[in-house]
Amino acid sequence: MKLVLKYGGTSLSSPSDIRNVAKNVASLAKNNEIVVVCSAIDGVTDDLIRISTMIEQRNKNDATKTLDNVIKKHKQFANQTIKSSTIKKQLLEKLNIDVLELQELVRGLTLLKEVSTRSLDYLISFGERLSDDLVSFSLQELKKKSTALNGKEVGIVTDSNFGESRPLMDTTRIRISKTLGSLLSKKIIPVVGGFAGADQHGNVTTFGRGGSDYTATIIASCINADEIWLMSDVEGLMTADPKLVKNAKLLKEVSYAEAIEMAQFGAKQIHPKTFEPLLSKKIPMRVRSTFDVKNNGTLVT
Repeated sequence: MKLVLKYGGTSLSSPSDIRNVAKNVASLAKNNEIVVVCSAIDGVTDDLIRISTMIEQRNKNDATKTLDNVIKKHKQFANQTIKSSTIKKQLLEKLNIDVLELQELVRGLTLLKEVSTRSLDYLISFGERLSDDLVSFSLQELKKKSTALNGKEVGIVTDSNFGESRPLMDTTRIRISKTLGSLLSKKIIPVVGGFAGADQHGNVTTFGRGGSDYTATIIASCINADEIWLMSDVEGLMTADPKLVKNAKLLKEVSYAEAIEMAQFGAKQIHPKTFEPLLSKKIPMRVRSTFDVKNNGTLVT
């Protein structure tokens, strides 16, 4: 099958979680064509948003300190996730390139003392850019060919509505099928940073919070995937929020219409726009747990 697997931040919240994700992907890749979409590591997007607030409040020291913590966290993860010294060196070199760009951006915004909607999109897109490196190099350590791409590199073209952008599907479809088609034909597993694309002028745009699901369904629609799996820390779609309702039960199967309604009424697992790219293609989606792979979760069909 041609599968798009999207991993949320809670699935990537420790080095052992990242290794676990890589193992699952590697075993599925034996018999399937896989595209992976990653969210930022748990908590990182919030840190980046905090940095933007600190810059606007002219609180330079706290902004620098929070940025240092974000960088330190990713370097620590890199050191603890990868055992092979060669691969670790390559990963740290790649992270350094992204980190330098992030530091320059924060320095520039601090000098300007303001963060526009366009700059904010650029800033918060780094969470996914840094996490897709970790997953891709973990796959390489498992002897799988893999490459990390951000939304712009994979070919997601959007309008210029920063913070809540929408994909221009015709252009996006042509670019993504070309980029991913060529990688999949060479048995390379693409690991795509979710949540962001770029407008027609090349400016980074984001889909709003929870937008990595949207990235995954856009990609699934463009490559005519057989199924898309949203992997997180929940078993699937439940009859109620299990944190609030003790006897909430797992729903084995729901229709798109029911899932869209749940998303609109606040089911946290799903971005309301997620389903749009799938409807015309009728691509089934599963909502599954990263930590209980024997459980098939909820089928949305």
